[in-house]
Amino acid sequence: MSTNQYDVIIVGAGFAGVTASRNLSQKGHKTLVLEGRDRMGGRTWYDERLGEHLEMGGTFIHWFQPNVWHETMRYNLEVVKLIDLHQAYWITDGQVKEGTQDDEFALMREGMKVLARDAEKYFPRPFEPFYNEAAVKEIDHLSVADRLREIESEVSKEVSDILTAYWCAYFCTDDLEEPALTQLYRWVAMSYNDWDVMEDIFELYKFKHGTKSLLESIFHDGNAELKLSTPVTTIEETEHGQKVTTKDGDEYTATAVIAAIPTNTINNIEFKPALADEIHQFSRENQSTTNGGKLWAKVRGPSITDTFRLTAPAYPVSSMHTQFFDQETNEGIIMAYVSNTNKLDVTNKAQVQELLRNWIPDIEVIDCTGHKWDEDEFSKGTWSVLRKNQLTKYGKAVRQPRNGFYLAGSDYANGWSGFIDGAIESGSSIGEFVDEYLKNGA
Repeated sequence: MSTNQYDVIIVGAGFAGVTASRNLSQKGHKTLVLEGRDRMGGRTWYDERLGEHLEMGGTFIHWFQPNVWHETMRYNLEVVKLIDLHQAYWITDGQVKEGTQDDEFALMREGMKVLARDAEKYFPRPFEPFYNEAAVKEIDHLSVADRLREIESEVSKEVSDILTAYWCAYFCTDDLEEPALTQLYRWVAMSYNDWDVMEDIFELYKFKHGTKSLLESIFHDGNAELKLSTPVTTIEETEHGQKVTTKDGDEYTATAVIAAIPTNTINNIEFKPALADEIHQFSRENQSTTNGGKLWAKVRGPSITDTFRLTAPAYPVSSMHTQFFDQETNEGIIMAYVSNTNKLDVTNKAQVQELLRNWIPDIEVIDCTGHKWDEDEFSKGTWSVLRKNQLTKYGKAVRQPRNGFYLAGSDYANGWSGFIDGAIESGSSIGEFVDEYLKNGA
């Protein structure tokens, strides 16, 4: 038998790919993982920069996310809480306001009660996104910006600006005209329709030793073969199964293939025959986080006397906060999701300092770093945020297998789409489908 013959080939070594590889290899299936990057992790990446270990991609977890928390307990991994944030600076109507984080959160809480009051109506069972499909179709053409305009008369300008700032940050964009209101409602519904719970889920707890601690625990618990720096160019359905060809021209065959890749990158691969028209169209449209990135900046200044958060609507960075702080030197390292990398170079100290001085005029940037996920050929954007109409137009097509070919990843999760939890959910469930497919003789 050819050494290039496998039961299943998995394209992509992010959390979905490694979860599927562990589960399938543990069940006795000969499994190969092909990863284009020189590392595992996909849109998570734990790296050493600015004198600290930093997450360059996905970071936060919570026990309200059942899949990732189950894995965290399974491998007895240590979780730490983000340092308490006290001081807050937010920009509304062009003016900087200063107060405590509790002050700002009170305004956000007030706005979210109005903005997302119908979330449960449309997603009464959050892990079943199509449970109330007829109702969801009625609103899937609406953007978050549409909803903000609807409630203008119910909230103050300050509250509206804070809502805009936080959802620009959550959706990694400086334009809320494209992100779907249904995406907002799904995340709120997953959080028991409570914004305080959602905020804790989004950015409060992380792995003490980084996302790679879980990633490596999952992968090494199986016995799949892994090839890094091996981009896939073609996936072809043949009469004997699936044939996968790499950029270097190597060919591998398997009974089943899982493409554990983001929606935005599907069209990087040639499929023979082509996938369903809806899937290729979905990839051409991309999701709405295509200009996103991540920024880390080491800062100091006389005004920086405590941990703090900076917030503003529709900036290249709409929200950033301290993750490391030295009380003796008054130096901190702050993190932000970049809403538009076309408007900010995350490696340019002068640009980053100019941006931060919109909030704190005497802040000094010592150094900065980051990653432009929109320029990363294997992601072409940050986490999953659907555009208007995409959930109901393409959501079912990407979940439909074809003759041993499956898509997996956080983008296709039924629950926490856009999060590590969603990737693990998808990788686990798709792994079960593939196991059944292989056991039934394909």
